[in-house]
Amino acid sequence: MLASDFRPFPKGGKRNDLTQKEEVLVALSGGMDSAATVLWLREAGYRPRALFLDLLDSDTQRRQVQAAAEALGVALHIEPCAELFRHEIIGHTLAEHAAGRTPSPCARCNGRIKWRLLADTADRLGIFHIATGHYVRTIHHEGHSYFRRGADPAKDQSYYLWEVPEATIRRALLPLGDYTKEEVRRILRERYRLTELSARRESMGLCFLNGMRYGAFLQAHLPPGTIHPGDVVDPDGRIIGRHDGYPLYTAGQRRGFTLFPSSPAANAPRNLAVRTTDATRNQVVVAPGESLKCREMLLNSCRAIDFDELLTADPSTLRLVVRGIGRNPLPGCRLEQLSPTLLRATLLHDTAWAVSPGQPAVFYHADRLLGGGIITTQ
Repeated sequence: MLASDFRPFPKGGKRNDLTQKEEVLVALSGGMDSAATVLWLREAGYRPRALFLDLLDSDTQRRQVQAAAEALGVALHIEPCAELFRHEIIGHTLAEHAAGRTPSPCARCNGRIKWRLLADTADRLGIFHIATGHYVRTIHHEGHSYFRRGADPAKDQSYYLWEVPEATIRRALLPLGDYTKEEVRRILRERYRLTELSARRESMGLCFLNGMRYGAFLQAHLPPGTIHPGDVVDPDGRIIGRHDGYPLYTAGQRRGFTLFPSSPAANAPRNLAVRTTDATRNQVVVAPGESLKCREMLLNSCRAIDFDELLTADPSTLRLVVRGIGRNPLPGCRLEQLSPTLLRATLLHDTAWAVSPGQPAVFYHADRLLGGGIITTQ
C-alpha cells in the first residue's frame, strides 16, 4: 500500500456527513498506534481529545504521553488509576498464580480498567465517542453491537476484549481495525513524515513487569514462602522429579523442572509437559503431551452480548479460542448452560491442548466476538 492510496477512517473514505466536528476521546499511550488513531480520526472529520490512563504512576510515561499530545496538537487529560490497577490487575494476577491458576492480565485490564475508565471519563467530559488503537473492528447485528476481528490476523486483539460491555462497544471508533500494522507504519512514515514514530519498536509483554521476567516478578511480589521447590509427579501421584515452585508453571510447559535419573520418565523428557499444578501440595503434575488434549471444559464468570444467540449458535460453526501455550481447536463447539454464568463447552471436531484454568475461553461466529468465560476445569 502506497501513501497515495491512504484512505482515512473509515477505510472507505472520509465522513462527509459531519456538519460540525464531533469530539472523540482517544486512549493515548504515546506509541505509534494511538498516535495514528488521533491522526486518522482528525482526517475523518472528528475533533479528538486524548486520555492517558496512568496505570503505573510513572513520571516517565506521563512525560512521554504529554510530548506525544503536544506533537499531535491534541488536548490531554490524565487519569490517575495506579491504585485501582494494583488492586484489580496486579493483585488479581498474583492471587491467581498463588491459587495455581494462569490468569490473563491484559484481558482483565481491558474489560475492567481501560475501556471502563475511557467511557467513564468521556461521560464526565461530555463526550460520546471513544476510540483506541486496537486492531479490532465493530459490527452491528440484529440490534446488537459486537467486536469483530481486525483485518490483520497477526495483530487482531479482539480476544482480550471479551468483557467489554455492549454499551461501550456502541460508542467505540476503531480506526486501525481495517489496516495491517505494516500499513499503519507505512502511512505514518510516508504521508505524515513521522519516521521516528513509525520505526519505534512495539512494546511487548505485560506493562507492569517493568523489564522483569515474569517468573522474577512473581518471585519478588508473591508472599514469602509461596514459591519454593517441590515435587514433580506423574498422573498417578508418583514422585518423579523436582520443580522450582508451582506458581512458576502453566499447562503445556516443557521446561523448568528436572526428572530423577532413576525415573522411567527421564528416558523421554521431551515428551512430557505440565498438565496441572497443585497449590495445596506444591506439586507440578506432568504427563505425555498427547494426554493434554481435551474436548470438554467448564467456564465460569461467563459473559455474552446476547446469551440467547450464544447458546443457540450453530455448534458446527461456533469457534472457541484460548490464548495459551496450546493451539486453538477447529470450529465446532456445543455449549450447555449449567447456571447463569457457568457453561460447559464441548468441542465437536477437534481437541484443545494445554488448557489452563484461569485463562479466558472466547467464542466467535465467523469473525464476530460473541462472548467468553474463564476456564475453571477441563
